[in-house]
Amino acid sequence: MNNNKMFEPLSIGKLRLKNRIAMAPMTRGRAGKERVPNDLMAEYYVQRAGAGLLITEATVISNQGIGWIDSPGIFTDAMVEGWRKVTEKVKPTGTPIFLQLWHCGRASHSDFHDGNLPVSASAVKLNGDNIHTPLGSKPYENPRPLTVEEIKATVNDYRKAAENAKAAGFSGIEVHGANGYLINQFLDATTNHREDQYGGSIENRFRFFKEVLEAVLEVWPPDQVGARISPNGVFNDMGCDDYRELFLYVTKEPLAKCSV
Repeated sequence: MNNNKMFEPLSIGKLRLKNRIAMAPMTRGRAGKERVPNDLMAEYYVQRAGAGLLITEATVISNQGIGWIDSPGIFTDAMVEGWRKVTEKVKPTGTPIFLQLWHCGRASHSDFHDGNLPVSASAVKLNGDNIHTPLGSKPYENPRPLTVEEIKATVNDYRKAAENAKAAGFSGIEVHGANGYLINQFLDATTNHREDQYGGSIENRFRFFKEVLEAVLEVWPPDQVGARISPNGVFNDMGCDDYRELFLYVTKEPLAKCSV
């Protein structure tokens, strides 16, 4: 008899997990140049459906969010149809599958954007090894700060991605706010030097993440929304001096108000 609670069923809201093991998102590059999920990807997730919960590889919400060769997207009809093939194949296993929503921000390169610079909270370059682009390995570039209007448009991109995930048959979504990607770039003072309502204080630096969560919660109920963070994570040249205060704020007050 196995007394390990890890293998016992668990209910989270409407979700019924057959065990307490969740497969974390793992970035892959098998969607091809069109970034449309395919049969190989469907087989990959079915092979791992012994877990209680599957969280997909990071999936870009827009063209602007791209920063990884051949990673999947969720912003065209073809992408939605591709992901539907994945969820339909996973569904008979009884394992819920969440889609992770991703925007790379400064962890990208102009080669992905027809020569236009990648975007971020502020014009702070990622110091690190070269990035692999469609045209080869190249140094990171100074990103362009998003305008307030562009921030609002990006929030709407997250909302639309959440809608597309529902149309594709997912059980829920996870907002990627970790590992030095766009949301994390707004959170950390190292990469956020803004002087408007999205910069300066911890409350202001959290504002973009909060607006994204509020947007996706218009589409999904709270028990089907996850938020990934990496407190003081150093990947992608991140980390800030006030990380304790920042992430205590992020996890205690605003996220509780968002019911995530």
